[in-house]
Amino acid sequence: MRSMSKAESLEKNGNNFYQRLEALVNECDPAGSQNEVGLGLLLIDIKGFRKINSVFGFTLGDQILADILLRLKESFKQNCHVLRAGNDEFALLLSELVNPNIVNLAANKVIRVLSEPFCVGNSQLKLGFAIGSAYKSNSVSVGGFLSRAEASLIKAKNAGRSYLVTEFASDVDEALTLNLESELHEALTKNALELHYQPKVDLFNQMPTHVEALARWVSPSLGPVSPVVFVPIIEQMGRMEELTKWAVNTALRQRDEWPKHWGELSVAVNVCASLVDDPQLLDFVDNAIGIWGTDPGDLTLEITEGSIIQDQAGSFANLSKIKERGVRISIDDFGTGYSSLAYFKNIPADELKVDKSFVLHMLENEADRHITQVIIDLAHKFNLSVVAEGVETKEILHALMAARCDYAQGYYFSKPLPQDEFIRWLFEYNAERFF
Repeated sequence: MRSMSKAESLEKNGNNFYQRLEALVNECDPAGSQNEVGLGLLLIDIKGFRKINSVFGFTLGDQILADILLRLKESFKQNCHVLRAGNDEFALLLSELVNPNIVNLAANKVIRVLSEPFCVGNSQLKLGFAIGSAYKSNSVSVGGFLSRAEASLIKAKNAGRSYLVTEFASDVDEALTLNLESELHEALTKNALELHYQPKVDLFNQMPTHVEALARWVSPSLGPVSPVVFVPIIEQMGRMEELTKWAVNTALRQRDEWPKHWGELSVAVNVCASLVDDPQLLDFVDNAIGIWGTDPGDLTLEITEGSIIQDQAGSFANLSKIKERGVRISIDDFGTGYSSLAYFKNIPADELKVDKSFVLHMLENEADRHITQVIIDLAHKFNLSVVAEGVETKEILHALMAARCDYAQGYYFSKPLPQDEFIRWLFEYNAERFF
């Protein structure tokens, strides 16, 4: 007698995951629609979970599963549904995708999130897992879509890998990626990208004193493309150094046009992990400062916490030299990576940015509120300033002020704006409107 497939089993049992998947598949491909927005699916299988239950017991096993679900939900929020898909299996449903490459990016993020140890009593446990994926941009049945992800999961397991990056890609997907690469080559050559600017507001004098520069790109064929999609493609193309040089020089040039109602505004530019320990980073930062006559203290380099750990000795040495020049160093997404006092006491930084995943829910989630407070207090002990990202309401702003956070950044003040709109925002800024 033929055994039921997972799709058949889930459908028969009325599983919430299958129902959600079915609803999203129907939304993505309604009858007669020409909608080209895609849907992504990741299936995450935890390896050897029976052994975990037998060693630690079912109560702790259930707690680990709950912790996995919580980590995934905290890491994936916008246009993403995180669900249990089985006893030791989880699913991520990624809706409104304009590019299948986002599925690969999401899988890479899952690997980072789940590679961190889990606390089991007084011990720490590292889990093994495998990820299967599927991407849908045209008509396909719910069962067929799920079967693609299952087949991808089986192939990853058989290959002894956590994830096989290209398993979901079709010829159309590859053609799309090649087309984006071609357009990005031309965009970089012709300076067709632009910077948008988002203010960081000082919570003590209630004025915008710092600004973050964020790259934006409009594809000739697709329209606006998220940096989550195009920045990794540029990195694969080997042109991240070129992008960073352009961003630093453009930001320093455009800041001269900003009104100086509150003095000189400093600007922050993001630096990718591959450049953090590159000695040439210091040289081109020096050159840019010299060209535009900028005070080094008015430039901040934002780096992610995880990028430091890849080569801690090399990163610290390189960042220390840059910091000695007077350029500020900011650690982005703090609290989501590899935080530990062992490296924290020597970190060459001036600023920490509390990740928005903690800030967004700090009023209703006691753990997020405590984590935010701990980061603020710890940073101040080491003479570091703190920026809270993801500030979207006045209530969160006031909670951060009570916690003695130094700066706030988020949509409550402004989304990232192109140069002309940002200048207008600066002219019209009134602290009473926000505070």
